Amino acid sequence: MSLLNERTGPYVRTMNGEPRVIPLALIPDGRALFGELSKVRRLDTNLVFLYRGRPMKRVHHAFYAACRRAGVAGLHIHDLRRCAATNLRRAGVDTVTAMKIVGHKSEKMHKRYNSVAECDLTAAAYKLNTYLSNTVITPDDSSETAASVSA
Repeated sequence: MSLLNERTGPYVRTMNGEPRVIPLALIPDGRALFGELSKVRRLDTNLVFLYRGRPMKRVHHAFYAACRRAGVAGLHIHDLRRCAATNLRRAGVDTVTAMKIVGHKSEKMHKRYNSVAECDLTAAAYKLNTYLSNTVITPDDSSETAASVSA
């Protein structure tokens, strides 16, 4: 990840080589984190994350090494994208914005990564129950009109 100037913000180069801006608000205390990293980063490069003084070429290698050191088994790097897509939906972020953040170009791919769990179904049932309990149902006047016409 490169650290650009304040105007453009941080970005990553994706698998297809296109840069994608990462909103710092997505990273807890993101501004503070990058502020601290900027104090200790090397001045001869605009890269933030280096491995043994060189740019990281394969982020997934670092990810899997971190998982091994943490004792976490069975986690894949794309699980992070799936988690992000699901959490954005649960937070109520619209699909177009979520797709832009996660980097999906088609709704089909976004739906593939966006998982629905039992807790989502339960939350939907509670929302529906709340809606129905706050809705006043009134008789339709057209039924009275129809009854008086037929009489």
